[in-house]
Amino acid sequence: MSSDAQILPVDGPHGTREVRLSSAARVLWPEPKITKLDLARYIIDVGEAFVRANGDRPVSLQRFSGGIDGEQFFSKNPPKGAPD
Repeated sequence: MSSDAQILPVDGPHGTREVRLSSAARVLWPEPKITKLDLARYIIDVGEAFVRANGDRPVSLQRFSGGIDGEQFFSKNPPKGAPD
């Protein structure tokens, strides 16, 4: 496991599960210095309201392999263990 990886507890409809976040200190937005861990914690905090507001509709995952100014792509396959 990467030394920069973090395990985050995430509450869900079937209880709490642990989610591994790799490269937690990676800076996603350089100017305000927001890291991948900052974003993950924010998503956890607003997750329930976000899902409720989306009405169970599918959501796209846009990825930036080289940082916010780098190449971008939309992830087409959900990661292993993603909920239905």
